[in-house]
Amino acid sequence: MNITEWIEIQDYCMAKPCVYESRPFGEFPICYRVAGKIFAQLIIKDDWFKITLKTNPEAAEFYRRAYPGIVVRGYHCPPVQQPYWNTISLEEFEKDKLWEMIDEAYDEILAKLTRKERSRLPELAKLQFVKTDGTDPDFIRLCACLDSNLEELVGAQIDRSKYTIYNQLDKIYDVIVIYRDGEAIAGGAYRVYDEDTVEIKRVYLDQSFRGQGIGKELLRRLEADARIKGFRYAILETGELLEAATGLYKKTGYKVIPNYGPYTDMPESLCMKKKL
Repeated sequence: MNITEWIEIQDYCMAKPCVYESRPFGEFPICYRVAGKIFAQLIIKDDWFKITLKTNPEAAEFYRRAYPGIVVRGYHCPPVQQPYWNTISLEEFEKDKLWEMIDEAYDEILAKLTRKERSRLPELAKLQFVKTDGTDPDFIRLCACLDSNLEELVGAQIDRSKYTIYNQLDKIYDVIVIYRDGEAIAGGAYRVYDEDTVEIKRVYLDQSFRGQGIGKELLRRLEADARIKGFRYAILETGELLEAATGLYKKTGYKVIPNYGPYTDMPESLCMKKKL
């Protein structure tokens, strides 16, 4: 297998609606997710070219019988999960059948999503996720909207000016801006906190697009990007008065921790952490 062929496989996976790349286990496998769920795991190293695909027990057994020694039980999966994954040796497998199995793996994940999650995918598929940095004009505008929104929500109770020093955009290098029909509607970022940890910063979503799962998808992609770069944890600062934000973070797996760093003596702050 040459580089052109495996890039073709990557492109095929990424072309599916709402798919993004993650590497939760290290450099390999390269995982492809939809709605946070993995449907394909690609390994390309040395002379070992394999892909592990989501399936169901009946289809898994059919392919193992049809392609003995080429399609096997998910080689790196725990025994309890192996009936639901097949590993394929790519150098010995026909391309058309591979595309068919990738399609089936993607559909298998979709079938397991909740009705609400599935209903959101068509709208999420219309979004464009662009990686940029803190100098991006659209991100700067979204941050201004965020600050205005925070001032409106809690400005009467909290002096927001003391947070300004901790939100300098020239110190933020990893940003995702979301576009809908060419308009920037959401953005978020992370910065390095220590060798294992990133701090999620400046997450904002235009009010007219809330309640559609976009905030959750933005967090997933920020976290996946940080994990690809080798970070293992994400922390963030929010506030108990910001119920929508704290609700989103809790739903996506963040747990409350003692206030860290500059927020130690700010009782109005609420700090949270998640393992990536």
